[in-house]
Amino acid sequence: MDIGNISNNSPDYSRCTIEELEDVLVNIDLAQYPERHLAAKAMISKKLKEQKIAPKSRYDQVSASASKPKWSEQLLMTRIIIGSFLFMTFSALPAMFYEFMTTKSWTAYSSGVIWMLASILVVMWFTCLKKDSKLMRRLGTNWRGKLAVVVMPFLFLLMSWLFINKSLPLYLHMVSVQQEVRYDMDYRKRSGRKHCRHRVEIIETDELADGDLCLTESQRNSLSEKGKITVVGTRSQFGMVINGFKLTLIKHTQ
Repeated sequence: MDIGNISNNSPDYSRCTIEELEDVLVNIDLAQYPERHLAAKAMISKKLKEQKIAPKSRYDQVSASASKPKWSEQLLMTRIIIGSFLFMTFSALPAMFYEFMTTKSWTAYSSGVIWMLASILVVMWFTCLKKDSKLMRRLGTNWRGKLAVVVMPFLFLLMSWLFINKSLPLYLHMVSVQQEVRYDMDYRKRSGRKHCRHRVEIIETDELADGDLCLTESQRNSLSEKGKITVVGTRSQFGMVINGFKLTLIKHTQ
């Protein structure tokens, strides 16, 4: 169908489909109706552009409904659970930079507190998922969110352990009365970690839980697989921060 020849008046190309407009371009007399050819060509470009924008607009509307709301717009319980997790996460960061050994008088009674704190956080987490429809819808938009629904309870348990057994006693140690101490302690080599590539584990004693000692590669290589090492640190009722060490071995155990 040659729409360009329907009448002498300029046709309304906005009512034509893309297929009809392509037919116009093929059949129109370009010499006689150059302006109609340009108009049909422009309308095709416009319609093609609209087809590309329309799905994106629908996606944007869905994304907007699932986008993260402002902090003040979230439910109180959601803010509490997110704030608690962030607090425990950031409070654990300083403990990575201290070689700290918690007293066993602390860790001996902390298990119940850890499980209680983790249980409270897990219950609050699933309550948030049930009550906060926006949170659940936002988590369901991608695989990371869906994975978080399952993984978060385990992270709450891990962060509760780190906070109760590592971060909290370290902070209490810092504000407590301390004294300089020197101990000959047993050690054994362990595989490295991201923040401690040449790691030696200081084995627990009757008073202190085990801890890590970060050495240089040459220092670690100079040690046997296990033995004794002299450590110097500050001691309080909550634990000991290792401030230094001597690589002169008191005893080697083959």
